[in-house]
Amino acid sequence: MRRGLVYAGAAIVLLSGCADDSGDPDATPTATVTVTETAPAIEPEPEPTPSEDDDPYAPNIGDRALKIGDTRVGQAIRTTLKSVKYPYPPDYAREPDAGNDFVGLELEQCFDEDAEVDPEYPDTTTYNGDWVVLDPQGFEYGGDGSSWSDWPAPKFPESVTLNPGRCYKGWISLQAPKGTKIVSVVWRPGGTETAEWLPKD
Repeated sequence: MRRGLVYAGAAIVLLSGCADDSGDPDATPTATVTVTETAPAIEPEPEPTPSEDDDPYAPNIGDRALKIGDTRVGQAIRTTLKSVKYPYPPDYAREPDAGNDFVGLELEQCFDEDAEVDPEYPDTTTYNGDWVVLDPQGFEYGGDGSSWSDWPAPKFPESVTLNPGRCYKGWISLQAPKGTKIVSVVWRPGGTETAEWLPKD
């Protein structure tokens, strides 16, 4: 009998612990429910997509275009369109085609001192076939690759092997119809549009 009373007392204690706080001994015990919140999953931040602005060697075209006098910085070669002269005066033995004038481009290219040169495939300087001028309608002129070996003077040394640490300077000539308004000069070495120069404001 004594053991049964002990168990009954324990049951009363447990129930009274679950009763509400109203003080009514006849109140129905209420169950306590514990709610566990699950933390929301944290998605990893997506990797940013590389843009041309992140690449210092991205083509200088469109929004990245240069002004005449600025330098295009490549991985090994720095190319500067120093000035544009149009019309460029003809030589006594060199005349433009009928209806055209010469366009003179003053260039400078420098090869970095620490640039590596593959003797089997040496880099060479540009030639006038890599360059074109554009008018306001987007028509292109020049870039036909024809050239004289000694004009215009001082002549830009075309198609020679670049030596590390050296700079090469001089003029090349293109042709455009008389009176053409030049709004852009584009450089396409090997056919790849790499840099564009706009007139200074």
